[in-house]
Amino acid sequence: MIDWHQREVPAMGTTATLIVGGGPPDLADWAVGRLAALEQCWSRFRPASELSELNNSAGRWFPMSETLGAAVDRALHLAVITDGRFDPTVHDSLISLGYDRDFGEIPEVDPQPAPPPLPALGVDGISRDEEWILLPEGVRLDLGGVGKGLAADLLAAGLVERGAVCSCSSFGGDIRVAGTPPGGGWRIPIAAPAEKVGAAVVHIQRGAIVASTTRLRRWRRGDDVLHHLIDPRTGRPTDTDVQTAIVVAGEAWLAEGLAKAAIVAGTAEGIDLLATRGAHGWLFDADARCAATPGAPDWLSASAPNAAPERPSATQAPGTGE
Repeated sequence: MIDWHQREVPAMGTTATLIVGGGPPDLADWAVGRLAALEQCWSRFRPASELSELNNSAGRWFPMSETLGAAVDRALHLAVITDGRFDPTVHDSLISLGYDRDFGEIPEVDPQPAPPPLPALGVDGISRDEEWILLPEGVRLDLGGVGKGLAADLLAAGLVERGAVCSCSSFGGDIRVAGTPPGGGWRIPIAAPAEKVGAAVVHIQRGAIVASTTRLRRWRRGDDVLHHLIDPRTGRPTDTDVQTAIVVAGEAWLAEGLAKAAIVAGTAEGIDLLATRGAHGWLFDADARCAATPGAPDWLSASAPNAAPERPSATQAPGTGE
């Protein structure tokens, strides 16, 4: 019989749910402490974070910790494999639109119109040398597009490395499981990905499932309704036919980045991108039409790759996150 422990803590703009099966009783405490350290390192909203220090050091070499380097290198890799559809240099684009603090603190309506858009400057001018990094003048990074997924990966794997039989780390729309699946698999509830599509339950034995959507994190400036997913080419919120992307991959940081890139790309290019990168995914438009990667089951079957019997459930639904 496995002893189960669960902790829920506010983190990274959402509620993190940490489920631990077996192992020492203090493992959940380790995960909560590790999560606090990750957020302190990666947050663009904390002036004393290491990421803020890096962004304030543009134009000169900066020594990164292993923790910051892990996130930055994955963000840069995603920019390459998505042909720039994912781009961590959208920092100033987000600031210009008013996303300059924790989302819960942003006014739902601001009568002042948004300023002219600021397209992302891109990652081509960024230099890396072992632990050192050089951001060009004017370039600042936002790790929000990879941070929750990577945190889920690090915590899920870290819990198993420290003695857990299995673990599940859920950050709203980013879920990662690790270890020996309980009784055959995890039940992952999925909130409705589109207005006319019902909720579902996906079963996974390993890896990650991530949802990203333009339906949430919305606010108004002047006459414009804005959201948090930015097209790096324009500096404006995406305006493609994809409203929600649900992606299954081996790691949550990869699934998270690919999901966001697929929304930026639109249905046809987004499906091709996911398939090319070895991920399964479903893309939904505002009229509830669903496109799936080759080999992915029909969405209504509520069964993802690596299907397994119904067993312990991750309590956060991917459809509720970014």
